[in-house]
Amino acid sequence: MRRIQVPRQGGEKSVSTAVPHRVPKAMRSRVPLVGSAVRIRRDPLGFVQQIRRYGDVATFKLGPRTAYVVNHPELIRQMLVTDAEKFHKGVMFQKAQVLARNGLFTSEGEFHARQRRLIQPAVHASEIAGYTRTMGDHVQGLVTAWADGDVVRMDEVTFPLALGIVARVLFSTDLDPEAAAEVQETLPVLLRGLGQRALAPFDFLDRLPTPTNRAFERALPRFQAVVYRMIRQHRLDLGQHPDLLTSLLRAVDADTGAAMTDDQVYDEVTSMIIAGSETTAAAMSWAAYLLAAHPAAQRAVQDEVDDVLQGRPVRYEDLGRLQYTHRVVKETLRLYPTTWMLMRRPLVDVDLGGYRLPADAMVLFSIFALHRDPALFPDPEHFDPDRWLPARAETIPPHAYLPFGAGPRGCIGGPFSHTEASVFLATLAQRHTLVPVSDEPARIVTTLIPMPGPIPLAVRSRKEPPVSTSPEAVTR
Repeated sequence: MRRIQVPRQGGEKSVSTAVPHRVPKAMRSRVPLVGSAVRIRRDPLGFVQQIRRYGDVATFKLGPRTAYVVNHPELIRQMLVTDAEKFHKGVMFQKAQVLARNGLFTSEGEFHARQRRLIQPAVHASEIAGYTRTMGDHVQGLVTAWADGDVVRMDEVTFPLALGIVARVLFSTDLDPEAAAEVQETLPVLLRGLGQRALAPFDFLDRLPTPTNRAFERALPRFQAVVYRMIRQHRLDLGQHPDLLTSLLRAVDADTGAAMTDDQVYDEVTSMIIAGSETTAAAMSWAAYLLAAHPAAQRAVQDEVDDVLQGRPVRYEDLGRLQYTHRVVKETLRLYPTTWMLMRRPLVDVDLGGYRLPADAMVLFSIFALHRDPALFPDPEHFDPDRWLPARAETIPPHAYLPFGAGPRGCIGGPFSHTEASVFLATLAQRHTLVPVSDEPARIVTTLIPMPGPIPLAVRSRKEPPVSTSPEAVTR
């Protein structure tokens, strides 16, 4: 008998694969026809944490369909890595094609692998090192505009910040205020609509004239117009900017020699905007909120930043020395990962931990629920950056931490997002202390991403940290 052993706090959890085709325990619903759709709609995060109690693989009804939920980290990794070729992304990504069409976010197979190879160099560590100064300049421009006593809505300021950074470093352009405002207004509407469509019990609900659907249909052409305008402008001065967008416009099909059309370029640009703006903005907002709510952690970041940077702007090589800041970002992404739920669709019947997942089944897994599993993370609701100290991190079961997914379809922009959040915190900590203006905890808004609700924080300007007088700092 082969058993998968996963170390757990207070004991071990075993997943037996010796007995084939075990029957997953089902979560029952009292609502006929729609199954658990109403429960998911009302409290999606509570739902994914509740169904975790039903075992490593559980089922529930979503309309007429049986949905399978995978809760065990080893089995999730089997889907994402070991047996990745046996799965497609599933209905959530199929429905997202109305926005991202056939871009990296939604594509499959060899086409996805080819596009990933094309985009990968732009987000390689060597390139991210060069982006760090641009990130810092954008953050500096934001935080220097804040005065002592200001109240800042973090959930409002981080999206245009992240959008401006991704436009500058990946597309060598600054969006004009009108275009930036269009993306800032339309993209959250589109992601909220996709989140609801992914878990709709019946497909025809996507076409009903509900307020959410009407808002989606109005927002989509507005968003598309901005992206196509950026592509057309870039074609006019092709070759002037060695960036990702230029690489896409110059790319040719290996078989036909044909260049990518504007429609194909749109698909990839949209995928990068989604990955580089909304998700990164959420991470920065949550990190700022958590530090404001935990003054000792905020002071530790400030002390570390003052010691390492000595008053100068952060550089990429500094990030390896900002160990506590790194742990803050990592812990933020544990509590608030880039997505709360993902889907897969088996291409063939698959044995997963002794359970049979039939071909074409709807399979879900929740990174949010995984990261808050008390059997994997002691006191999981508590913000504790030091759980990532090396000695303590060794006790966390392998594959229990997946903020950007894993395997060939894992988020390609993970290192970019983590670096940007670290630069944001380091630059912010040099100048300001953040203080909550309310005792009410921040509300999670569940679109495709666990976005923060309103996060108003008061700004308290710090005394200027010590300024380095080294020649290196002066020339910078």
